[in-house]
Amino acid sequence: MSKYNKTVLTNAGLDLAIKAARGKAKFTITKTAASADNLADKKIEELQELTELPNIVQYGQIVDVADSTQDKNVVIGVGLYFNNQDLTQSYDLNTIALYAKEEGSDTEVLYGLTTAVEPETMPDYQDEVLFKFNLTMYVVVGRTDNVTVKVVEDGVVTDKKLEERLQALPSKDDLTILRKLINDDIRDLAALNAADGNNIYNTTINLDTYSKIGISKFLGCKLQSTGNMPGFDQSTEGLYGWIFNVPKWNGAVEIDQLVLIDDFGQGNMQFTRDRETADGSKVKDFDKIATSRDLEKLKGQIPTDYYTKAQIDKIITDINDHIATVEKREITHVCDDYDTGVEYSKNHKDVFVAVTGN
Repeated sequence: MSKYNKTVLTNAGLDLAIKAARGKAKFTITKTAASADNLADKKIEELQELTELPNIVQYGQIVDVADSTQDKNVVIGVGLYFNNQDLTQSYDLNTIALYAKEEGSDTEVLYGLTTAVEPETMPDYQDEVLFKFNLTMYVVVGRTDNVTVKVVEDGVVTDKKLEERLQALPSKDDLTILRKLINDDIRDLAALNAADGNNIYNTTINLDTYSKIGISKFLGCKLQSTGNMPGFDQSTEGLYGWIFNVPKWNGAVEIDQLVLIDDFGQGNMQFTRDRETADGSKVKDFDKIATSRDLEKLKGQIPTDYYTKAQIDKIITDINDHIATVEKREITHVCDDYDTGVEYSKNHKDVFVAVTGN
């Protein structure tokens, strides 16, 4: 397990900390770097004299700022992160440094560094196994209110940040309540009038290619389709209503389409069809859903001089009775044939044996 010494401020870093403590300067801790050089045997005075970190192997990221267990007004913790993703050769993180820049200056200085008692070994990435190393360096900054830390969070989250973000996520109970609210809105049709829904304003909608799944509300629009829409004039403008697009199955480009037109001069109109392709290259005609008003219009056009079922049944019975009577009458016209003892009906349809004698 790796272990590091306390942070040592360079002379430039100490100068910034003193100026910050007196309120005469503000500065920003800007970046971190790691060196393979072992500086643990050097005296503190030698470390303070450094203006550059020798043999820098890689730069890390500053990902967090932590409070110190010492004087929080003077000392801060700087969370650092290193990984091996771009390394072609492994190395020991023998020395880790911080850089800083004074407000109003373009010069970045070596602010402080820590040396390893037992360094962390950063492996190379030849086997494509990602290795991460986190370290918090506590540094004296003079006055913390005069110091800022440039935190970079390019896909890196510390345990503290992760915990904060997890706490901000909705709980299972929150999701249950949200699901109930959504279902209530759907049952109350509140979703149809949502201000942030699929709203379409003052344009022409091609129903053959409009493929937004779900419910879309249109206001002040025209509706067009190569499919026939019975009784509807497609040049009509300023329409208001809804379009329901429902896929036939998950991931299907074929959709069932329901169009509701409201506040139309001829009354509300509803059309439905199964549209076959998402690009409009193959579509079907619409079926108009008949309303009570449509049925009222048809009532005067439908012939009413038809027999009822009871009347038809009586007519059939009368016809059968009439046929039976006619057949009996035909049989009365016969001729006698005493030689054969057979009688024939007049039209010779029925032949039967008669009782004859002298």
